[in-house]
Amino acid sequence: MNTTTYKNGNGTRNFGAITDVSAELNNLFGDDTGRSISLRTAHGFKNAFSLDNLDDNAAEDIVHGFMLLTPVLLSRKNDAANAIGIVLLAGLLGCYLAGKD
Repeated sequence: MNTTTYKNGNGTRNFGAITDVSAELNNLFGDDTGRSISLRTAHGFKNAFSLDNLDDNAAEDIVHGFMLLTPVLLSRKNDAANAIGIVLLAGLLGCYLAGKD
């Protein structure tokens, strides 16, 4: 397991095993920067919306919120909630791809 503390520009965050597993999965997806999936997605979020002045930690918190909200919306028995969940999922995937270094 990767036990690196991830430097993300404006601070350092490490959530222990969760960060390590996420970084290892991200590595399996071909990203060898040592970033977690969340941090790569946060960087893509900042790139996609030209939010260069947004703190990396704040961007990562926004992305985490979307990551938590997406499965909740997708699991609802409401077509509108499902549609919003699909849009969020597509947005997260787009941000992840935009976060490539």
